[in-house]
This record gives sequence, C-alpha cells and structure tokens, in this order.
Amino acid sequence: MAKQKMKRHSPQEQAHYEREARLQYGPGIVNESIARWGNYSQARQDEIIAEGEAIYSELAEKMQQGHQAGDSEVVALLGRWQAHLRHFYEPNLDILRGLGQLYNSHPEFITNFQRLHADLPAWLERVIDEYVDDLETAELERMLAEDEQRAQRLSQ
Repeated sequence: MAKQKMKRHSPQEQAHYEREARLQYGPGIVNESIARWGNYSQARQDEIIAEGEAIYSELAEKMQQGHQAGDSEVVALLGRWQAHLRHFYEPNLDILRGLGQLYNSHPEFITNFQRLHADLPAWLERVIDEYVDDLETAELERMLAEDEQRAQRLSQ
C-alpha cells in the first residue's frame, strides 16, 4: 500500500479546530498560536508544514522498523517534534502528553495518521507518553539535585 500524505485542513476545518482547542485549553494558548502562525509568511508556513510532515513520516518509518519508546532515534525525533510545536505555542509536558492521547482518540487525528500507517496513532501515544515520563523524571531529578545542593550549602 502506497503511503499517503497527511491531509491539510480547509479554513472551515481550521476554524472548527480552533473552537475545540479554545474550549479544551483556553483562549490564551490558542490566540498565541493564531498570532504566531499569522506572523509567518506563506513561504515560511509551507516550510513549517513540510517540516511537520517530515517528522511524522520519519516517526512512521521508525515504527515500521520496529523502534520503540526510549530508542535514541525515536527520542531524537520526538525532540524535533517538540521543537516543531514551538512554531505554534510553547508545549508544556501536559500538552505534549495530551497530544499523544489526542493522536489516538480524536477521529480526525486517527484518520490523518493512519494515512501514514494504520498502527501509527497507537504507537505515537505510547512513545509520546514514555517521552513525557522521561522528561518529567529528568526534571524531578534536576530539582532534587538543586535541593540537595541547597541543603549542603546551608549545612556548611
């Protein structure tokens, strides 16, 4: 079966998704995203879309090759995905985890990702969930190390 490209949204679909996002995440992050997107030239928007499509295609390839969450190549791609999202908004860990869940629960996302591979939505949810777990663990370890250093300074 030949791979298909991901579907791009019509202006009406985009408006519908923006309304949904405002209800789920609040108007602040959605308005920020709309403002960021509106500041890009058409050429830059096309580059950003192509970059996102490339990241998702590469993730689908890694899945097909048998890569799992935690594999260095998958982690690197998810880092690129996280950086790519910054073209739209600052993705905190809750948003990243929520996107992974959304990719495997929202019918339009499922259909769009299945254009690349039938199993991609579920795989993305799994690898994104572990990626976020690892980011949370690293942040907790960093905070604990800072607390330890602070405690050592106070005890001297």
